[in-house]
Amino acid sequence: MNRNIIYLSLLCIALLTALICVPALAEAGRGGGIGGGIGGGRNADLSSILTVLLSVKYVLGGLAALSGLILLKTTKINRNTRTLLMCAVFLLFGVLMVMHQPSPLRAVVDLVAALVSGGAITLRKAAMLVFIGGLSIIGSKLFCGWVCPFGALQEIVNRIPAPSGKKIKLPFRITNSVRVSLFVVSLIMVLTTGNDLYTYQDILNPFKLFGWRFEPVLAVLVGAVLIASVFVYRPFCYLICPVGLMTWLLEHVSIFRVRIDMERCNNCKKCLLKSRCPSVKAILDGDTLRPDCFACGACIDACPRDALAFEVWRDKDWQK
Repeated sequence: MNRNIIYLSLLCIALLTALICVPALAEAGRGGGIGGGIGGGRNADLSSILTVLLSVKYVLGGLAALSGLILLKTTKINRNTRTLLMCAVFLLFGVLMVMHQPSPLRAVVDLVAALVSGGAITLRKAAMLVFIGGLSIIGSKLFCGWVCPFGALQEIVNRIPAPSGKKIKLPFRITNSVRVSLFVVSLIMVLTTGNDLYTYQDILNPFKLFGWRFEPVLAVLVGAVLIASVFVYRPFCYLICPVGLMTWLLEHVSIFRVRIDMERCNNCKKCLLKSRCPSVKAILDGDTLRPDCFACGACIDACPRDALAFEVWRDKDWQK
C-alpha cells in the first residue's frame, strides 16, 4: 500500500475521532452543553479556545472540511457534484449554522488591529482563527473551499452562464496586488484612525449577509460581488478578502495540496480549459508562488491520465 495512503488514513481516523468523540467527552465532563455566550468578550487562552472549538458549529465545519479532503483524495468531483456540495455548505453554514458569529473576516482584521494596538482578541475570534488556520495547514484552502458560505455562494452563482458566453480569468498578479493593497490601506487606517477598511460601516464585510438584515451598503456590496461572480470565479476571495489572503499564505505550508505527476502528464491542457481558477497553470509550470487553489477538484476531474491529485506535498514538488 502507498505510504501516503497510510498516512492519510491515519490522519483521517485521528481527526474523525477527535471531532466526534472529544466533544461528547468534554460535554460529559462538564455535565452540560457549551453555553452560547461563553467567552464572548473575554481574552483568549488555549483551554478556552479548545472549549469553543468543541461547539457544534466548529465540529460540523471540521467534518465538512474532512469530508472534502477525503473526497479530493479518493474520487473525482465533477461539476454537478461540486455544485450540490456548495449548495449544502451554503445552507449549512450560511443559513442553519450561521458563520457570521463571529465573522471569519472580523477574526482576521481584529487580530491585526490587536497586534498593532497592543490589545487583545476575544475568545470567539481567536477560536475562529485557530479553526481557519488549522484547516488551511492540513489541506490547501480547506476552510475557504469547503466551509465558507460566502465562498460557496460565489461558486454557485459562477455556474450561471455568462451573457458573453465566456468566463474571465483575471491575472493573479493583478488580483493579489489589489488584495494586498487593500490590506495595507486597512493597516494604515488602523494605525491612524483605529478603524479598519473592511468593517468600517461594513463596506467590505459581506459576511453581514448571514445576519439576514439587508442594509443598503450590504445590499450594494453583495449585489456587486454576485454580479461579478457570474463572470469571474470567486471575485471577492481573490480581490478583497483578508481571510483569503491569510489562507493563501498558509497554502505554502499546507500538508495536502494539488500535485502533478509529470511522468503521466501529456500536456493536453484539459485541466486548464475546464478549471475556473488561475492556479492550475502555475501548478503545471511548477511555479513557487501560486494563485489561491480552492480545492474544488475541477483540474483533477478534468485530467484523463490521473496526473493531478490532492496528496501530501513534498519539497521536490516545487520542481517540474
